[in-house]
Amino acid sequence: MSEVKQPAATQPADVKERLLDIFTRLLPLVDSVSDKIRFAALLGVGLDVWIFIWLYFLKHFSLSSALIVAGVALLPILILLRFWWALEELKDLPNIAGRMVDDAKGEIRETVQGIQAGNTPKLGFISSAKSLWSIGSMASEARELLGSYLSIGTLVNPFSLVLGVLSLLFVLLLAVIGLVLLALALF
Repeated sequence: MSEVKQPAATQPADVKERLLDIFTRLLPLVDSVSDKIRFAALLGVGLDVWIFIWLYFLKHFSLSSALIVAGVALLPILILLRFWWALEELKDLPNIAGRMVDDAKGEIRETVQGIQAGNTPKLGFISSAKSLWSIGSMASEARELLGSYLSIGTLVNPFSLVLGVLSLLFVLLLAVIGLVLLALALF
């Protein structure tokens, strides 16, 4: 049996619908996980501050010792904040992609119309300087786009995922340690 091929004009619309469907299912999950990771990171920061206060003010450890312990306890929280940032960027990815596609279509259309009309730019000193500004703005846009890709890379890198899970477990351990220190401070 032979399959009937769809016309080329309807295939991009089908791909667009599939992407929209994926984003509609993915974004609530991303939002929920982002909120939970943000809560864990805030809890970890609060517990880290509590451990510093307990060490420095209540048990009179030296400032450097208390800062070292608090700094080491802060490292897994920084990993969690990196995951939170990546998830926040992922929530805005459909808007960024839509703007990029719209901008690219508009620029390509203007360039093609200009070439067809015979308006080819002359390369002079002033236009070269102007082109440098354009290159600079395109580089900043590319850096913004690359930042989104790097954040997504954090979410799909297996090593980063293992570090994220270990960081969440460390925040749970910090909660237990914080409760024990609270009990020791009160009794």
